[in-house]
Amino acid sequence: MSFDPHSPIQAHEIGEYVFCARAWWHRRQGHPSTREEDRRAGRRFHMRFEQRRRWGAYLIAISVLLAIAGMVLLLSALVS
Repeated sequence: MSFDPHSPIQAHEIGEYVFCARAWWHRRQGHPSTREEDRRAGRRFHMRFEQRRRWGAYLIAISVLLAIAGMVLLLSALVS
């Protein structure tokens, strides 16, 4: 892909541009990446991080539900 200075930045390129405008420019010039293994490692890291974040959110939701259930049981035991 050749670089056209008048072509607008694409929506999917915004994150790359914000992270590193130079890398974005080189990619648009068609220069091959010499750090492809680093990019793959970064993607793996972010995928694992997102999985852990998601599990954390699930565990928080479960703990809140269990706390509510415990309060309901405690209140029902006190009322009886």
